[in-house]
Amino acid sequence: MTYYLMTTLSDQWKLKYREKDFVPSAVIMVELPVIAPLAEPITLKLSGKVIKNRLYRTPLSEYASAYDENDLENSGKPLPRYTELYQELADGGAGLICFGNIPIHRDNLENYNNAVLDINNPWNPVEAFAPAIKAAKSRGAICLPQLQFPGRQTPEFLNKNPKSASAEQLHPCFNKTYGKPTPLTRDEIRDLIRRHGYIMSQFLSPKTNKRMDEYGGCLENRARFLLDIVNAIKSELPSDRFAEQCVVIKWLEDAGVDFFDISGGTYESPAWRGNMVQLAERSSQKQRGSYFVEWAQEMKKVLSRAIIGTSGGWRDSYRMAEAVGKCNIDMCGLGRPLREDPDFVNKILRGEERLSRL
Repeated sequence: MTYYLMTTLSDQWKLKYREKDFVPSAVIMVELPVIAPLAEPITLKLSGKVIKNRLYRTPLSEYASAYDENDLENSGKPLPRYTELYQELADGGAGLICFGNIPIHRDNLENYNNAVLDINNPWNPVEAFAPAIKAAKSRGAICLPQLQFPGRQTPEFLNKNPKSASAEQLHPCFNKTYGKPTPLTRDEIRDLIRRHGYIMSQFLSPKTNKRMDEYGGCLENRARFLLDIVNAIKSELPSDRFAEQCVVIKWLEDAGVDFFDISGGTYESPAWRGNMVQLAERSSQKQRGSYFVEWAQEMKKVLSRAIIGTSGGWRDSYRMAEAVGKCNIDMCGLGRPLREDPDFVNKILRGEERLSRL
């Protein structure tokens, strides 16, 4: 005897015995054992923290914070909607919730209405972010902030001359033009090591890093900025509890990174600009439902303990469960599906829904 949890397209569901010739066309049948791998907890081995399931919310810009071009010092404070958003995500059941796009310098924003965590702001960031963090943790999720410094991805209307790895300017995209960057000095690099963000990939890539000093040239030099950040974080922690960011992946794991979220592309690449036709032709997208699972699977082979997830393209819970169940990856990140339906994780784990409505 096999039981299935079934849901109609109108979200009404019921438990029903599978009859040989009874498969209503308006019903999605979700076999609960298929999605069982997604409900398994997983432990971050360095910190000992337990993530309650294998689904996480990827960092997306919220645009739910104060902004006043005439008073930048007091811009970036989270508004009530910011807290409400993270309560919705917590209620939705994600095991790990990433806060999206938190610039660490008020003069270098990804967009206006970003939440900002600048050590030079006159207001108390602990008090300002506390309601949203409390909300995000209220159902047992672990929280990670995406601290970032956009570098050359700073829109021109916000800063005509942002700081970046080198003077390589980003070409217009996303219906925006971007400021002409000024290379960071060594002192500014040391200051950013206390903060970090998008700027890390701009140092790592030879396309955007044209420096001739110890932070440019060969891979080891281009990776130096990332490793300096990891070591600076470790020096400030009472123990080895910290997480995240990807690239020179084995070096970062050896330096103490606990969790990697694998995504890809830049503002100029198809993956970031939404060329879904090109991405859909990739075998991994057709067979497994993720844009980057192939790369994540290869990266996982060189890791000895860190957890690895991938975001971008996940829509089908069966594909997610298959990837986790076969140990191709450890976790699956959801961005737009949770923006469309914050309760999507709960619906997956209860067997009520298989596919995102996107």
